[in-house]
Amino acid sequence: MHKVTHSERGSVGGSPAPEGAGTAPLTVRSLLEEPVMVGSVVLAGAEALGSHVTWVRPLSDVVADDDRLDRVAVHGRETDLDARTVLELSRRGVAAVLVREGTGPRWEQQAPPKGLPVIGLAKGARPDLVARHVARLSLAHESHVLRYGQQVHSALATLLHRGSGVGALCDLIERLSGCAVAVLGANMSLLAYSQGRRTWLDPSNLAAVGRELVQKLSAEPTGSAGIHDPWVTTADLKGRAVTFVVGPIELADTTEGWILLVDEGAPERANAIAEHRIVVQQASTIIGTELLRVRGIERAEERARGNFVHALLHGRFSNHADLVARATHHAFPVDGRFGVVVVEAKGLIADDDSPQRLAAMAREASRLQSVAERRTMAAVVGDVIAIVREVPPAPKSGTDTGTKELAAFSQAVARRLQGQTDRSVLVSFGRPHSGAEEIHQAYREARIALGLATQLGLPTPCGFSDLRVFSALLGLAQTPAGQELTRDLVGPLRAASSELEAAVRAYVEAGGNLNQAARDLSIHRNTMLYRLERASKALDWDLRDPEARFAVWLAMKLDVLATTADLVARDIEGG
Repeated sequence: MHKVTHSERGSVGGSPAPEGAGTAPLTVRSLLEEPVMVGSVVLAGAEALGSHVTWVRPLSDVVADDDRLDRVAVHGRETDLDARTVLELSRRGVAAVLVREGTGPRWEQQAPPKGLPVIGLAKGARPDLVARHVARLSLAHESHVLRYGQQVHSALATLLHRGSGVGALCDLIERLSGCAVAVLGANMSLLAYSQGRRTWLDPSNLAAVGRELVQKLSAEPTGSAGIHDPWVTTADLKGRAVTFVVGPIELADTTEGWILLVDEGAPERANAIAEHRIVVQQASTIIGTELLRVRGIERAEERARGNFVHALLHGRFSNHADLVARATHHAFPVDGRFGVVVVEAKGLIADDDSPQRLAAMAREASRLQSVAERRTMAAVVGDVIAIVREVPPAPKSGTDTGTKELAAFSQAVARRLQGQTDRSVLVSFGRPHSGAEEIHQAYREARIALGLATQLGLPTPCGFSDLRVFSALLGLAQTPAGQELTRDLVGPLRAASSELEAAVRAYVEAGGNLNQAARDLSIHRNTMLYRLERASKALDWDLRDPEARFAVWLAMKLDVLATTADLVARDIEGG
């Protein structure tokens, strides 16, 4: 047994009168320190004196129902509190059992369930007076919590309405609580931090410890405290044992991040910890609102950047002055030299993933290999990502590093984005062009390179200049002479049959090697000979003639280029 006297009033949670009630809720331990309980003894469950108490009820009131008794202390005569009744009270979550006329030997011989405090009331401790005193203390506590919470909320809301930002809110929380403050985002990154005078604190170390705590605490059962209540735990930080008060920032059932208060004091300082809980609860709503406001601004800015990139890619400016005005807003150098990188992730939108996934990949790509003095902007165009990348000016003599830098950047984009999806990521890029008004030409070349790489099975990243013969023939493919050649040499084969066209294509690609062409098509040599004879008659030109084979090869390449260019033109015009 443990006898309680006034000499122990300095322990945690003590409160001499309602007027002195703090923000820490009343516990069995602090109740024992009240004047109405002087002389009372702990008969059992001394390890559970931290249970919260907000109400005291007689045994006769609670035995008739089966309601929960959380935070309720039940009083009754020892003769009425048999083992079965005590076990039932424990099952219903009673905070403590107050025994009138209790004796120590009985409770030593017949131990109650573990974790249930049993208090023997002193002869002068009237249960009705204890009940009224607990009610007054609980009411005073709730009133104090409301006042303190209102003060904290008012101070933070005033700063929020000024638009000062999350950093300023953290500074105010640090002054209100006397604790270091950190805000982690939904992705566990450190969004804001205020250490006050604690120069020994390191933001990166605090963020790392905070991430570990959030992951650990989030995995634990919520218990009766509720999922929205802050957690209180201890951890080692820079060789010091500190107390963390961690609360989620939850808006519309979505966790937007976490608030962490770091108290250098011990967690047994119940009143201070209770105040920290209130600060975290109030701050979570205010900071969550600020995060939503910032996110709204960022999304608006992102949409504006996306619209500008679309205009650059498609050349949609009313005049040069319009281009300069919009470029100035986005700090975009109109006289720079630019290349365009195009990324296509096959099926990314068509399957279960949302378009936001592609937008996130675009943001990721625009941050790769960032160079302070050069601009990189990205946007989603249909089902591809287009990245406008500034490169060095073209030298008057010597090696041009612009294409090499663009190729290296494309390789980095391919590696990074391929790691974020299990789908095939194709990357291509156009040649660098000088001036923002020529970006649409670089975009067209990048899209053509992507289309040709897809049709011909070329490895990516693929640059337009890497296509060599194709890039040289692109202009010819769109001229009347090139179109006429395609009609004269590809048209008759296509009109005859697809098998005939495929046979001729394999034959000219094999350099006139009949056996190799037959193997490529998995057909017999005689079948190949028969089809080539039919093709020669359709063209009125013997395909055994090298000049005829070259002319047909050229016509087929021009056909592929013209088809790809037309598809790209339609996509660009539609985008």
